[in-house]
Amino acid sequence: MARSILVPHDGSSHAQAALEYALETFPDASIVLFHAIDPFEVAPTEEQLSPLTDAWLADQESEAADLFAEATAALEGDASIETATAVGSPAQSIVAHVEDADADQIVMGSRGRGGAAGLQMGSTAEIVVKRANVPVTVVR
Repeated sequence: MARSILVPHDGSSHAQAALEYALETFPDASIVLFHAIDPFEVAPTEEQLSPLTDAWLADQESEAADLFAEATAALEGDASIETATAVGSPAQSIVAHVEDADADQIVMGSRGRGGAAGLQMGSTAEIVVKRANVPVTVVR
């Protein structure tokens, strides 16, 4: 039975390292590259579209497609990579998408914090680890 690995990606180098780790560690797995579209990430400015409109969602989905293309462009091999997005807070969206993707595991990056707090996970990774009903591997 082939495994399905959910790999959240936010465009960071930590998320890219998690994707590369998942591909290397689970070469026969189906990878679901996932991006959470967070409508509450920033307040809209005059140049930005208002959140939660159809135009805003289309713009965010286009940015996610660009993010996925960039993340997979430098990869070698013929891995099976699907992509998916969901609107909501990143941690909650990741945990909720496990069931939709029928994922067996989550492999995710962690930005963490600097200084002494840097020994801890980032807040999104910490929430996912606590709430996910599948194993979670956090890559730094």
